Amino acid sequence: MYPFNIWEDERAEQASHLADLASASGAQMLVCCPLVSADYDANDAERTEQLRVALRELRPILESKGLIGCIEPLGFPISTIRFKADAIAAIHDIGGEGTFRLVHDTFHHRGAAETEMYASMTGLVHISGVEDPGISFDEMLDAHRLFVGPADRLDSVGQVRQLLDTGYQEYISFEPFAEDLWHQSDPAAVIKSCMDFVREQLMI
Repeated sequence: MYPFNIWEDERAEQASHLADLASASGAQMLVCCPLVSADYDANDAERTEQLRVALRELRPILESKGLIGCIEPLGFPISTIRFKADAIAAIHDIGGEGTFRLVHDTFHHRGAAETEMYASMTGLVHISGVEDPGISFDEMLDAHRLFVGPADRLDSVGQVRQLLDTGYQEYISFEPFAEDLWHQSDPAAVIKSCMDFVREQLMI
């Protein structure tokens, strides 16, 4: 759901529709992504209040379908919710601990230069790898995201290890976007190679 934190009539309709689809499909969660825009000029207080409003309005929609809302802070410099701590504070402010969790995305975690893991508040983990040595972490884009391998600069495996060591027991999913991956002749082999690498590094 995007951009979940800019709440308006259109967003309410979108939320209800997506909640219906998620429930009908047997999904357990609905991932909620914040606005990413260099043109959005709300100040910090306004953004915080907009987030609280969105969570309050979204909560009964999710609860009516038995869904968890997974808030995914996006680590881009122009993201309106960049840090997991801000999302957690808003969840606590509205008493939404039973309805909302976080998405820990290894790409966005590194891009935002975060260190805290918040395993107990995490409902889903996305992993990908960035190998290009010519870009800074502030310059990383979705187009740079690959499967996780030995040259990964994000330390995605290390992030997953920290989450597991601090109690995370939920799903982990791949989230690469690089165009090169769209044209693999044997995508199953590429996915298996990544899974084998991650498993070996974690020794599980």
